[in-house]
Amino acid sequence: MENILLRRIHRKIYPYLNALRTFHAEAEGEYPKSNGNIMDKEKKRHPYRKIHPWKSTYGFNESLINSVLYNEDGLVAINKPYGISSRTPKPNEIQVNKLPSGIPNAVDYTVADALPVIADRLGYKSLTIIKTPEKFTSGVVLLGASPQIKTAVEKSMRIAEGARILPRTFWAVTRQVPKQLEGESRVAMTLNRVKERKRPVPIIINTWSANARERGDIKILNVQYKVLSHGTYNVASLVEIKSSTTVWHAVRLFAATVLLSPILGDNIYGSRVQNVLGKRLLVNVAVDAAHIPPTLDPDLLTVLKIGKNKDLMIPVHMHLREMYLPSFLRKKNNVVIQAPLHPEFLWTCRQCEFDEKIFENIPSDSEVEHKSLEKRTAVT
Repeated sequence: MENILLRRIHRKIYPYLNALRTFHAEAEGEYPKSNGNIMDKEKKRHPYRKIHPWKSTYGFNESLINSVLYNEDGLVAINKPYGISSRTPKPNEIQVNKLPSGIPNAVDYTVADALPVIADRLGYKSLTIIKTPEKFTSGVVLLGASPQIKTAVEKSMRIAEGARILPRTFWAVTRQVPKQLEGESRVAMTLNRVKERKRPVPIIINTWSANARERGDIKILNVQYKVLSHGTYNVASLVEIKSSTTVWHAVRLFAATVLLSPILGDNIYGSRVQNVLGKRLLVNVAVDAAHIPPTLDPDLLTVLKIGKNKDLMIPVHMHLREMYLPSFLRKKNNVVIQAPLHPEFLWTCRQCEFDEKIFENIPSDSEVEHKSLEKRTAVT
């Protein structure tokens, strides 16, 4: 009797258990799949979103220490990241130079903030900034352990000027291809006062008087330039530019108004050149169109994987690649300091399919990004 009852119960509940088991087997595919570890997610983020990854001043300081390029005779050089100021601006400077960085999760750390840590780690009592590119230019920053080192750097740069050597070498990614692939220019910059604009705007002129130079109305700009490569569909070029000065964003100004090939990401002078009936023409600085963010080539945006209305996050692609200091501290002691490209810059170069031979001695973008990410996010 007991066995009969058990068989009846089993017959009633078996279909239910079987259906329940089948349901779970079918539902298994509905469970969310793993998206991989955090590094997999990190790789999927656009490189322009990883320019400022630091979560604390400690991580930032460590990244600058890891970027030391030169340390000898009291002269230290580091590779400044993009979007980092040399010092905290004064209140009046913040109003004058307040421009949106476009950097996702931008930080306000400065090189000056990290100097005590860098000095301590390298065994110096203190370090001061001697030469540095502006906030939106990455690359070589020169630091000195004493006033004598600063004097020696300035003397070395005067020696270079006397020998007609341009000590600063920039690498820039420009939009389209410059009208001339290589050359030298000696021009002058002056401030042009435009009605309805509060501040005068810099322009480049080809002729000037001796009196104008004596009065300080102009600033001489000597430039040597060479197109290193132009890539996919000629939407961009990698250009080497040597400049005698950087005042008034001279390199940007020269690229836009002389080469007719503005630097990628430049929203200051990027609209000085407009395409009119298929030709690149300079726009008069009195026209409002010369002072608004430029409209970028859709093909270029596709190459850079930038979506609609996201172009403001494109960084200014200008990097102080090299500083040359002839006879530094002693005769024939010629110091050459080179700064590797940062991951976002190198990624752009490879997206644009610039000549790979240029980057033979530079690690692959994945290696650079991975190592840089490890350094820049180390222990927050």
